Amino acid sequence: MQRKVFVLPIVLIFVNVIIWSQVTVASGGKLGENNELTISFLDIGQGDSVYIEAPNGRQMIIDGGPNENLLTALPEFLPFGDKTIDVLVITNPDADHYAGFIPLLEKFSVGAVVEPGTRSGTSLYKTLEAAIVNENVPHVLAMKGEKIILDQQKNIYFEILFPDRDVSMWESNDGSIVGRLVYGDISILFTGDGTKLTEGIVVFGNDLSGTEILKVGHHGSKTSTGTPLLTEASPSIAIISAGKDNRYGHPSKETTDRLDEENIPYLVTMDEGTVTFVTDGKIVKRK
Repeated sequence: MQRKVFVLPIVLIFVNVIIWSQVTVASGGKLGENNELTISFLDIGQGDSVYIEAPNGRQMIIDGGPNENLLTALPEFLPFGDKTIDVLVITNPDADHYAGFIPLLEKFSVGAVVEPGTRSGTSLYKTLEAAIVNENVPHVLAMKGEKIILDQQKNIYFEILFPDRDVSMWESNDGSIVGRLVYGDISILFTGDGTKLTEGIVVFGNDLSGTEILKVGHHGSKTSTGTPLLTEASPSIAIISAGKDNRYGHPSKETTDRLDEENIPYLVTMDEGTVTFVTDGKIVKRK
């Protein structure tokens, strides 16, 4: 199958890392083009994985979950026979965010992989890195200001808000990718496993007002989703990705109490299953 083609308007090479100031997906698209952007928070157990599909058919997956559950979940969303994914985003190098990408890379043609630059010395992460190299997939270092353009005609893009600096020596959660998906009036904020430290940097350096959906940080851990972030973003709804009977007790009562105090309704994947929203850039509907 022919690999999708990416146009890189600006490419900077520094310390053997390719940094894309802007990434435009320039493949031919798929059948069934409409005006709806689809965002599915997948029920993949104790981990994170979000499938995104633009109106033109371009696809991005933010995090791959802890195991092969991602491959089991994807057929519900992909056209029959489709074995291509445009962009994979790994918000941090913990296994519950990338392990599902290892078998995916073997079975799918992937356009690019985006990572924050934090490090992991585990054998499983080395397997992931080897798979990226073996499949000749472009490897992109996330940096504030970069945009992954999913639909150029409709100006749908994912913007990196953090890291805004070299985080290679940071603890993995502190250095997690934070970004927002934007379509018209709609903004969806993804915080990975970002801690309150990470959130503070993001809140200080960005206008988060107008956030429609918040992907709650670190599966609802008490170390994330602080009041300053909730006050600044003031989302209409929050999504928590956590597995049933997980050993961490996620989501924590501290986090759900903060959401309640800010009058922000929330859904948890272990209770709801996969949660899917569609938007035309003006309104958001649960599907």
